[in-house]
Amino acid sequence: MADLPIWQLTELTAPALEDVLVSVDDPAGTPTTKKLSLSNLLTSLALSNVVVQVKTVGSGTYTPTAGMKKVLAIAVGGGGGGAGGIATDSAGGGGGGGGTVIRLMTAAQIGASKAYVVGANGTGQTATGPNNATAGAATTLDAAGALMNAGGGGAATEGAVFSVVGVSVAGGTGGSAANGDLNIPGKPGGRGFIFSGTTGWGGVGGSSVLGHGGAGANGAAGGVGTGYGGGGAGGHAATATNQNGGNGAAGILYLIEFL
Repeated sequence: MADLPIWQLTELTAPALEDVLVSVDDPAGTPTTKKLSLSNLLTSLALSNVVVQVKTVGSGTYTPTAGMKKVLAIAVGGGGGGAGGIATDSAGGGGGGGGTVIRLMTAAQIGASKAYVVGANGTGQTATGPNNATAGAATTLDAAGALMNAGGGGAATEGAVFSVVGVSVAGGTGGSAANGDLNIPGKPGGRGFIFSGTTGWGGVGGSSVLGHGGAGANGAAGGVGTGYGGGGAGGHAATATNQNGGNGAAGILYLIEFL
């Protein structure tokens, strides 16, 4: 066929395999078999869908959707509880933020299924106290977190009654993070401070990658953690009335499956 000028060419709307796969001169195979082999490789890489599974507080079994090739998993541990302010003018520390683990895994690594645990939030100190704030729980995938282990934020320390300006108490430790492609520890909770016989500030809660710590305040209960893994803030007592620490936010396991 004679060559056509460019303005007379038409688009190829239904290319055949030989139109899109260029063969390479290889004594070990014919152009046809090499094209088919390359076609199979490309097919194995192709994605047909994306499915999301979300696991909330509790334990169970993660079973991949049929045809899953890889899964991008994000695990966040529960946020720690904030400590309370007791008696007159004391300020508790903030709870630690939960750790975060992000990992891309293959179908072979997951197998037929894997056990998981999503960490509950830590609870803030109550007026009955003393020092009864609790830590957040870890979020894990596989036995003992072998594939992912996002630790919960630590509980904070109860406030001490005012004696010296600037006295402070510690916040909870940030949650640990292990066994992922990205391991991001949670932020520690802030310290609770007292400034006089009537003023002070509860420690702010530590943040996680997907959650904010609760806000501290003067003469009020600590704010709660938000999102996933945010730590609860410490309470501050400006009078004889005790003030509670805030609760942390629960963890999460977020699974993005590529089919």
